[in-house]
Amino acid sequence: MKAVIIGGRGKVGSYLVPLLAKEGFSVINVSRGKTKPNVKDDVWEKVTQLNLDRKQPEFEAEIAKIKADVVFDMICFENDEIIRLINALRGSVSHYLVTGTIWVHGPSGVVPATEDECREPMETYGIQKDLMEKTIVNEYKKHGFPGTIIHPGHIVCPGDIPINPQGSKSLDAYKILKAGDPLYLPNFGLETIHHVHAADVAGIYMAALKTGKPSFGEGFHAVSPRAVTLQGFAKEVALWYGKKADIRFEPFEIWKKRVPSGESEETYSHITHSPNLSMQKAKDLLAFVPKYTSYEAIKECLASFGL
Repeated sequence: MKAVIIGGRGKVGSYLVPLLAKEGFSVINVSRGKTKPNVKDDVWEKVTQLNLDRKQPEFEAEIAKIKADVVFDMICFENDEIIRLINALRGSVSHYLVTGTIWVHGPSGVVPATEDECREPMETYGIQKDLMEKTIVNEYKKHGFPGTIIHPGHIVCPGDIPINPQGSKSLDAYKILKAGDPLYLPNFGLETIHHVHAADVAGIYMAALKTGKPSFGEGFHAVSPRAVTLQGFAKEVALWYGKKADIRFEPFEIWKKRVPSGESEETYSHITHSPNLSMQKAKDLLAFVPKYTSYEAIKECLASFGL
């Protein structure tokens, strides 16, 4: 059995490739360069590397030429891209699995939200991923194309900074909590974020692959068992360092002046979405349950930064 993984040296692919190899797949990683995978494993010596850029006009034809049984598409961001690749793979692939995002949801009305609720994406990234899912669903309904889309939350893995209690990707909040200094949060810190360990995202990909047909034409969340509030997150992190969190609150418009503009924009995106998502569908259809809680994933990640 032959598996192609497009973007296999990233956060999730670093865990997924060894799983595929251990299942007996001959793995071909497709990427633009030779970035080192996040997870060290001897199996990488057996992985075939194919250097291709998705912007190359021959990209889809080159992927189809491999004649893989399974294709994992980790770096598809636009609906036009997925349509071109599906057309190239049509009739030759047994399963095509692509990465979406929880940003296909807008703000939730009822939580935890299921895959079919709150479909009002607010940003181009989420809008395109939502269109990608619609393509996966329609292609299976109309043509029987065996596609599945996985929607990860805020991915956490060692060596990559996890979204912090202020809702941005910076180590500063963790350092403040470790020092026992006051940590300012936007509003009342009751907005939610929903992390997931990269190993669990790889796990749900494998679960979908093994499940096969019941996963075709479907989208699945890939998040930890429970979301966390910014305030609760901050209190938990402080406890890891033997401290009681000194949390202070400010309206977002005031608070945002405390951090660089890039961080405040990231926080704004996270708190306006406030994701809190259900994993019930993955449990019911794929028999998949995440191994890591949000806090377990983050704690392991912070250790890689000496925190």
